[in-house]
Amino acid sequence: MIDKETIFKVKNDSFVTRKVDKEMVLVPLVDNVADMTSVITLNETGTFILEALNGENSIKQVEMKLYEAFNVEISILQEDLQEFINQALNKNIIEKV
Repeated sequence: MIDKETIFKVKNDSFVTRKVDKEMVLVPLVDNVADMTSVITLNETGTFILEALNGENSIKQVEMKLYEAFNVEISILQEDLQEFINQALNKNIIEKV
């Protein structure tokens, strides 16, 4: 479990991001070249989370923003956020501040 006071941000040097409507496309960079074989597409919720992980909000603050925006059961929200963060860390999308 990640500490609720931890702050993350997108690794801007590893990805190019583009928001299209309420979704986001992440294109990994390998040696400063786009790797089009590993493109990641985030739905509205994933986009919301990634934008909230802006280098300023703690995990607790991100949880509150998600709860206000989507009004889901807090325990489910916390589990889903934890899973998102774990996957984003494994794919080197985010890093601790």
